[in-house]
Amino acid sequence: MLDLKNSYASLQFIFEQNLKIDLLAEEIKTCDVTDDAVVVKQQMEKLDFDYFGVTEDEKVIGHVNCKNLQEGIIQNYYKPFLAGDIISDSTSLTEVLNIFQEKDCVYVLEKDRVTKLVTVADLHKQPIRMLAFSLISVLEMSLLASIKDTFPDNTWQSLLGQNRLDKVNAEFKNRFHKNEALSLLDNLQLCDKGTIVKGSESLLDRLGFESKTKCGEFFRKIEKLRNNIAHSQEEIYLNPKELIEVLLELKEVLKKTVIDKKDDLYF
Repeated sequence: MLDLKNSYASLQFIFEQNLKIDLLAEEIKTCDVTDDAVVVKQQMEKLDFDYFGVTEDEKVIGHVNCKNLQEGIIQNYYKPFLAGDIISDSTSLTEVLNIFQEKDCVYVLEKDRVTKLVTVADLHKQPIRMLAFSLISVLEMSLLASIKDTFPDNTWQSLLGQNRLDKVNAEFKNRFHKNEALSLLDNLQLCDKGTIVKGSESLLDRLGFESKTKCGEFFRKIEKLRNNIAHSQEEIYLNPKELIEVLLELKEVLKKTVIDKKDDLYF
């Protein structure tokens, strides 16, 4: 028996404390304010970099975007850092998701110097895959607890189509014969859990879905994300901004799966 709120809080603490921005960040490439802008642009295009840091007296003071560079010196094109352009190296990946809703690039401050940068394209790297897979796994476990709480004695079965219910029962029997049986509920797939939530006014309300349509869209996006991660797709989402929206929505739904009582949750 576990306190679900404490369990979720513990997992959130793990994410916050261990998955930091430095897992995504790359060492910043720089040019000087006196450098020729055309030459720098050529260097950036060769490296396929959109952003360079800009130095003056060996200190990074701002940044420049490749697409803006024309004739002249970097001094004419660089932008000094604003407060929102710089984040601490202790910033968690979950915080970065919120930041990238509005920005495509941020710079990382180590002690008193800007040393690294992260772009929205870095969201396809392995640490974000780890974060997404972890959140989805916790969501699935939390949904089991919510379904069990809402539908005692397996009464959720009436919400599944016969084809899916037959597959759940077949998997349960297969595990039983292998001495791996847990409960019928444990054999639900993510799509089955989504179907049950969609068919339950109580769960729709608890998880904050405005309609069955919104619920269906959410679970389709989560399944797509999980499948892309599992199949090692080069890009887990074609649109990085859409990926951010999905992960932030996942976090919000996950918070609402936590129920106000003690119950079984498999950690």
